[in-house]
Amino acid sequence: MAHRPAALSPRPAAWLTLVGLLLEVLAWVWAYQVQSGITPLIIGCIGIVLWAVAMVMLLLSNQATQSQLRHRSLEAKRAVEHNQSMEKALLYANRTRELLISALDALPIGIAIYDQQDRQVIRNRCLGEMFPGLFKEGSTGESLESVLRRVLDMGLLAQPVDDPQAWVLQRLQSPDEHGDGQPTLEAYAHDRWIHTYQVSTRQGYRVVAVVDVTDLIRKENLLAQANELLSRKSATDGLTGIANRRKFDDMLVSEWQRAARSGGSLSLLMVDIDHFKRFNDQYGHLAGDECLRQVSQVLANCVRRAGELLARYGGEEFVLLLPGANLAHAQEMAQRCLHRITRKQLPHVASPTAAHVTFSIGVAHVMPSVAERPETLVNAADTAMYRAKMAGRACYAVANLADWKIDKDASRSRPAALE
Repeated sequence: MAHRPAALSPRPAAWLTLVGLLLEVLAWVWAYQVQSGITPLIIGCIGIVLWAVAMVMLLLSNQATQSQLRHRSLEAKRAVEHNQSMEKALLYANRTRELLISALDALPIGIAIYDQQDRQVIRNRCLGEMFPGLFKEGSTGESLESVLRRVLDMGLLAQPVDDPQAWVLQRLQSPDEHGDGQPTLEAYAHDRWIHTYQVSTRQGYRVVAVVDVTDLIRKENLLAQANELLSRKSATDGLTGIANRRKFDDMLVSEWQRAARSGGSLSLLMVDIDHFKRFNDQYGHLAGDECLRQVSQVLANCVRRAGELLARYGGEEFVLLLPGANLAHAQEMAQRCLHRITRKQLPHVASPTAAHVTFSIGVAHVMPSVAERPETLVNAADTAMYRAKMAGRACYAVANLADWKIDKDASRSRPAALE
């Protein structure tokens, strides 16, 4: 602020004026009585000078006073303008806060903001509606820790927490310690799922956003169940309920590669129902479908080891894939299948082999190699199965070297007609 000269006081000018007046009166009285001499003239001049000095002093005092009044008027104007600006800024700040709170209340997610001392400064309406009873009216100012402990006390979580203190401390960690924006998904009571986000502002405030994702989780679960069901259906034979050809092909490739890497073995049984066309001609296709279901149950009861797969290969043909099985185990499995189907005694009066349903089984065993293709195992088992048919059916045959070398497109038929 610039330095202002002090205003001259009017009192000295008044005294000078009074003295000058007295001297002037004295000069006129002296001159009237004496009527001669220079003394009255000198006294009169002194009075006039004193009057002049007083007038100058009064003039300067008046100018200083006017300057001071103008300056004070300017300061008052500035003060008024400053107060008006402050009022406008305060009004704008209040409107902005009201707009922020209104916008937060309109959001479909719960929002709470905590200051550097962990005191709640803002909480929107949705957060209170998501957790009735968790927040008290006018409870802004309480700490996040007290809110978390109340969550546990009210039993809002789906499962009890083994270590409540550790649970609270983990959620009180600064968002910077575990990465801003990383959500925490937790199951709450009554099959509710809550996503919680925490972020830190540059000013050190903690923003907590809570989102109810129950509908999304339920839809994801339903979709996962539907996909699992679809996957099972796509890998299951609709008639017999066992694995289908697609499932077998996938597992054959997988087990072949696994055995090739580990140096393990792989065995395959190709099972065919003898004279099944005559069975359909004799009993009808509905009875044929039931026969296929009964046969699949018989073969399923023969599977004992984990990892072994029974699948319907096509028509009346079934396959049993035996990972890690040696030839002896594969032959034992073939014999078990023949024994079980004989004991089942499914009638088949049109069969020239027996009065009941029988099997012809081809057995193939191999130590898989990366250089070979999995289809060669199927081809060898299929060829061995046709040899079992030529041997009179109701038996099994093991693939020999010739069966492995036969072309996949070569005819398996021999002089004896095969069905």
